[in-house]
Amino acid sequence: MKKILGYTTIAISLLAATNSIAQTTITPHYSMFMFNKLIYNPGYAGSRDVTSVNALYRTQWVGIDGAPKSFNVSIDGPVGSYMKPFRHVALGISVSNESAGVINNTNVMAYYAYRIAVKKTLLSFGLQAGTSMLTARYSELNPYQSGDNTLTKDVKNAMLPNFGAGIYWRGDNFYLGASVPNLLQNYYDKDNKSVNNQSSRQVRAYYLSGGYVFTLSDNFKLEPQVLFRYAGNADYQIPASADFNLSGIFYDRLMLGVTYRTDQSISGIVHLQVTNNINLGYSYDYVTKVLNGFTGGSHEVTLGFDFVRDNNKYINPRFIKLF
Repeated sequence: MKKILGYTTIAISLLAATNSIAQTTITPHYSMFMFNKLIYNPGYAGSRDVTSVNALYRTQWVGIDGAPKSFNVSIDGPVGSYMKPFRHVALGISVSNESAGVINNTNVMAYYAYRIAVKKTLLSFGLQAGTSMLTARYSELNPYQSGDNTLTKDVKNAMLPNFGAGIYWRGDNFYLGASVPNLLQNYYDKDNKSVNNQSSRQVRAYYLSGGYVFTLSDNFKLEPQVLFRYAGNADYQIPASADFNLSGIFYDRLMLGVTYRTDQSISGIVHLQVTNNINLGYSYDYVTKVLNGFTGGSHEVTLGFDFVRDNNKYINPRFIKLF
């Protein structure tokens, strides 16, 4: 019974959230989105002004069979000698995998950003390109439970090339971003392109983000942040959602925050700059409505490493350069 409930819930949730194909329409919902914006905006590449490696893992809806799991590993940074006061070009690459119920999707993406110094701010224009490999065992689903009798044909290792663009603007105490990571709307089954069969096609996703840091004392800062998501086209729209985060930063080392997600969850976040090179974070999501009582919540862990060559220049890279 638990497995049936799990797969039924997963199927319904995926239909509602990602046009029947989980994680291929919209980037996975990471509660700690603020620590690697490259996941949804290529303009972020190189924004920390050092070469950074970041890993992020999320297990969602613990206790429900087939619940989503995802991870992302990325590396990005400016190109050229670190001795230069400013480097215009930044590059990056990421590998990610998402699984949910009968669906498994692997993505490989490359990133390019051209950065312009505008007075005391940085304006970055980014491009990304890569491919997804999708497998979906739809034949294992009961169409009456999933609510969609079109989900009967399996998808095996479908290659879905895509590209996207983004813009990222940051200053000493703010950032703003806008991006469209998947401009193409690929068909999973090239032989079935009926506009009425929306489950066979990707939907373009749009992101807006922003944040501001208020310095309240020498040892404490307050940072509100927001990430909006929307996906849709002329034939199909997915309800918009947003993450609203409020975090306190103590002694430029410890960050404690809470995030409210409009699709009914609340997250607690703790993040620590362990050394000048290493940072570590953890978040826990509490489901407030639909799945409350069926799941033990969601867990997320992030680990980052910065290749800092000049310790005098980058004394505390995570929080001196918040964005």
